[in-house]
Amino acid sequence: MGEQRGEGWPPWVETWVMPYLEDSALWPVAFALLGHVVVVIVPVMLLVWRGSVPAVAPLLLLLSGSAYLLHMEFRAKRRPGVLSVAVLLTWGSSVPLAYVAETTGVF
Repeated sequence: MGEQRGEGWPPWVETWVMPYLEDSALWPVAFALLGHVVVVIVPVMLLVWRGSVPAVAPLLLLLSGSAYLLHMEFRAKRRPGVLSVAVLLTWGSSVPLAYVAETTGVF
């Protein structure tokens, strides 16, 4: 909580997102929540990879939401921060997990 926040944060981010990313006591909760997001992203990625055209819309929605979060952080702080790290870790773990799920036949 030592970082100074910019004026660009919407109130919902201040209330519902940043406390989980900035307070180390809440990091296990953030980790669990991001893990659940990965569980949603991976099947959608696999459906797109397998040629499902309707699955492209949810994947694009997830990607645009992630881009919006990164944009908000850059607008608020003028640099990457904990929110950017969380978004990049989420997508960075989704891609290898989708590969493993595809190659092992888990999903």
